[in-house]
Amino acid sequence: MELTQNNLVICFLSLMIIIFSYNDYIKPMIVNIVQGKNIINGISEGFTSQYSSLSPSLSNTVQFDTNTYTRDANKPIIINNHISLPILTYANPSGNGSYSDLIGTYFRRHIYPVQQINTQSNIETLYKFINNEIDIAFISEEILARFIKRDCKYMSRILADIFEVDTTIPENNLDNPLLLDRLYPELNIEAIGVGFNMDFYLIVNNFSNIIEFMDIIKGKAIGILADSYYFFMKLCMAYNISMDIFKNITNNSENIETTFETLSEKFIQNKYDAIFIVCHPKNLQLLKLSKNKKLRYIHIQKRAKIDSRNNLNNLQNLNNTQQGTGSATPPPPPSGNTQAIYSQLVMDDLKTINIREDFNSNIKKYFQHIVPRAVDLNKFHKSGNTYSYLDTYSTRMILVIRKGIPNERVSYITHNYIDHLEKLRDNIDREYFDITINNFSSLEFIYNELISFDKVIPLADGAKKIYKDEGLIYYSEDARCKL
Repeated sequence: MELTQNNLVICFLSLMIIIFSYNDYIKPMIVNIVQGKNIINGISEGFTSQYSSLSPSLSNTVQFDTNTYTRDANKPIIINNHISLPILTYANPSGNGSYSDLIGTYFRRHIYPVQQINTQSNIETLYKFINNEIDIAFISEEILARFIKRDCKYMSRILADIFEVDTTIPENNLDNPLLLDRLYPELNIEAIGVGFNMDFYLIVNNFSNIIEFMDIIKGKAIGILADSYYFFMKLCMAYNISMDIFKNITNNSENIETTFETLSEKFIQNKYDAIFIVCHPKNLQLLKLSKNKKLRYIHIQKRAKIDSRNNLNNLQNLNNTQQGTGSATPPPPPSGNTQAIYSQLVMDDLKTINIREDFNSNIKKYFQHIVPRAVDLNKFHKSGNTYSYLDTYSTRMILVIRKGIPNERVSYITHNYIDHLEKLRDNIDREYFDITINNFSSLEFIYNELISFDKVIPLADGAKKIYKDEGLIYYSEDARCKL
């Protein structure tokens, strides 16, 4: 009797185990046996084998839980997805606390599982792509397009310095195609879409005598973030600063700092008269610096000064007669010819050259993908500026992915990226909102600009399918007969 009861208990427990494990283990095994597949591989999603020939990080998968928010009518608002995905390496060339860093955190939670690594600059990130060390990143459109075109002598100079190429040797001339082939290896990256903007900032102590950009040539020590050095060099060249003076300003590149933390610390200690950075206004390190030290922001765009108007001394009567001098008789009225000459001189003297427009036109010779931007200084903590805006320039950041990632995975990332465009921006705004400065953003992740980047930057095949479905890419046929 006791043996029968034990058997019943064992049978009951076995039945419970079978019931609870049926969906997770037994059913997948039966399905895979019927389909002729390996039993073990049927338990998890079979993406791992697709990445066996890629970097080691892609051979590991992680359980990813994401909410897909649909934008179609008559469908559920939220679809919960549970899927095992290989981890991608996300490069952050702007350092901890940067906007790219904040995006990486959101990206990992809601768009695709990534692990972040810091790089010193956009240029270093490109070479890490070439070496298959990273898989996905945001890269400046200006740097990416010029690297592909190989048409910027200043970038070539920087690359030659990085690799310690002796350019005084004739065969190492920067115009030598063989040298350019060594400096510019073929990139193995493709674009997914446009992301956010990075702005140019020249920052000084509130009590500094630096008033405008050209004041930096007056024996000043300028600290430069490594990721911003390329932009600073070309900006100085646009201002017609000679290379010798530029080297003095940067102390022969000794003033280049690899991290924002080091740059800020030395600036607070007054080791630098000014610092130059290219970053997003929600950069946490920049906001922290503006809170800990009273700053002034220098206009980057060239602006008209008080003495820019032509000499007005000629605004006087041409016949050199003055009323009210005590003369007995008033001066005779000017002749018609005199009036015409006088009117023309008045108009010439009142003419003012539009310095800003002329400079913005000239700077296009140095930059292909920057645009003038007015930054609202009320988005920062209190500064010493007497105006509430900053005339500067901005460059767009493009989300790129390494070639070799399967198209279906790129499509998955692109689809999630598009679905989370506004939520990504709004989530960061809410999480890091400061009521004292009202630092909301509105210029990032614009849907209609997703594929508006330079045509030399290839669009990933996996992304093309998604953009075609979205209607941002369409194809037309010319049915006209050619006679």
